[in-house]
Amino acid sequence: MARQVLRFTGVGGQGVLLAGEIFASAKINQGGFGMKTATYTSQVRGGPTVVDIQLDDDEIWYPYAIDGQIDFMLSVADVSYQQFKLGVREGGTIVIEPNLVHPTEEDRKKWNIVEIPIITIAKEEVKLVLTQSVVALAIANTYQKLIDEKLLVDTMLSKVPERFHKPNILAYELGKKYAEEAMAAA
Repeated sequence: MARQVLRFTGVGGQGVLLAGEIFASAKINQGGFGMKTATYTSQVRGGPTVVDIQLDDDEIWYPYAIDGQIDFMLSVADVSYQQFKLGVREGGTIVIEPNLVHPTEEDRKKWNIVEIPIITIAKEEVKLVLTQSVVALAIANTYQKLIDEKLLVDTMLSKVPERFHKPNILAYELGKKYAEEAMAAA
């Protein structure tokens, strides 16, 4: 596998850091190299947050994603989307939460913008908004096909308390379903 670089953006408290940690850990569990690099403001909740995830079969020598080399971004907050979108290579895919993120027409020409209601899925279908990071994880993996699904789910379950396993499995299944539907419609 050639190096894959992903970016998740949101605001503090939305779980983007957890999603990055799960991806990096799963790649390591698969026998490769994974790294997450997080940037966030001193504001604990509500401030712009970004996590860059690098996955490779070879060692990763530089911990930061290089703007213009990010293949895939997922954003659940407009403030973070606007701040960090320029790191995505032209033609790359950006999945957005359409209720909260507002790309311009120019953005839609530059990138493959995909609208999936990530927070709504977690809130209304899983009935647990905390699972939005797992919905995002499933969407990203379905689009990028980076990690064996069973390994990714097992890694995710190892990072969440057992009482939350069932809703997180449902969140993963729904994220995958919505991503497959969006891909089929494209």
